[in-house]
Amino acid sequence: MTDISVRVGDISLAVSVYGEENNPPVLFLHGLGMSRDTWFENAMRLCGEYQVWCLDFRGHGHSARAERYFVTDYCADVEAVLAAIGRPTFIVGHSMGAAIAGMLVQAPHPLVSAVLMIDPPLFYANAEEYARTVFPSRFAALAAYLKKLRKINASLQTYVDLVANTPHALGGFEKDAISARHILSHASSLQRQDTACWLRPMDQVFAAIDPAVPFRIPVEIIQIEEQYGAAFLEDQAQRVLRVNPGVRMTRYAGADHFPYRTFAFAERFADDLAARLAAWRAALPGARATGANGD
Repeated sequence: MTDISVRVGDISLAVSVYGEENNPPVLFLHGLGMSRDTWFENAMRLCGEYQVWCLDFRGHGHSARAERYFVTDYCADVEAVLAAIGRPTFIVGHSMGAAIAGMLVQAPHPLVSAVLMIDPPLFYANAEEYARTVFPSRFAALAAYLKKLRKINASLQTYVDLVANTPHALGGFEKDAISARHILSHASSLQRQDTACWLRPMDQVFAAIDPAVPFRIPVEIIQIEEQYGAAFLEDQAQRVLRVNPGVRMTRYAGADHFPYRTFAFAERFADDLAARLAAWRAALPGARATGANGD
């Protein structure tokens, strides 16, 4: 793994790159309040066959802070990384990262081959749709608490305790559902994040996303359970399918908003991701009909 910097104007973005440069590229995009190392396990699993890129969005992780935090700005971050990759790329996005990937395939972007979205908030530009989810109260509480922690210059351990002891949607606490590494990753992300990312209402932050515009590149969406805190609701999924009948929807019954990192779903997600990437890779122009790896 190599850490590099990619620039968007005056903003420096932190990116980790795993694997050989001649392998097909995969770009992972995290959600709001997270950072690139949330993808570490998946990157390590894939880097033997793919060149894996993991981005810290502006104001997150080790990337620089910025004056603006709208999805159009985050989209510019992704476009800068795609330019650095310089080849058609598979994108895997979670939550906000998934919604931004969705914007790119509506254009479409010439350097995006296919997209896997995990619980994408495609309808947050509509304040009423956003209010139907659990996230207005979650985000408000988190933003207020982060403000308090900044004032007292809280230690990393304070953030670790915050994440570990947060109630989990399926019962118990986060420390019962995810690994110590993921707890540390999330805690470190919250400690580093620019709290200005939370200042504007989410319908303004996501205003540029229009789910009525069709996707023009292959897309798969992983749905999770509404009762466990989905950002992407079932009736919204049906609306997306009416616009994009070719989109593949995969439901993770019993999963929360973070299926890729929970003990209950991480292995399934990794297997599904590997299979989906292999299928997309086999369909690339010039790929051998016998399979992505020539087997």
